[in-house]
Amino acid sequence: MVAVRRVIGVIVGIIGLAVLINFVFSPFYEDSVDIGQVWSALNWFMAFGVIVAIGVAFHVRKESEERGEVDIRHVCAMLMFYTTLMLAIWFFWNWFDDLTVGDEGQSQTRLNYWSLINPLFIVMMGVVSERLVNSGKEG
Repeated sequence: MVAVRRVIGVIVGIIGLAVLINFVFSPFYEDSVDIGQVWSALNWFMAFGVIVAIGVAFHVRKESEERGEVDIRHVCAMLMFYTTLMLAIWFFWNWFDDLTVGDEGQSQTRLNYWSLINPLFIVMMGVVSERLVNSGKEG
């Protein structure tokens, strides 16, 4: 099971890295590259990453509550849990809109949400990847 968690950790780390690279360097793409299509493809991988993050956040919260102590680890666990839920709500709300708007594309207001979702996603995938890759190392 530890090996599976580590493989998933590497996968979500790669997804986060791909989103980071696309987010930062998309202004430099040639005109021949359709940025919208790149994001449309990445969104499917991002959905997988968000689902994994929800699972990890629930697990971290459960472990924290089982310890029964209110300390910095508990506060961090709760912060991760609620931040992950916020990311999931924003991501799926905006992504489903993107999937259903048709040829006219998303409104400028909805497009602006991606500038909040993508950096939060990148950071969250780093946290989730690190936690999954290092799972089983605790003694």
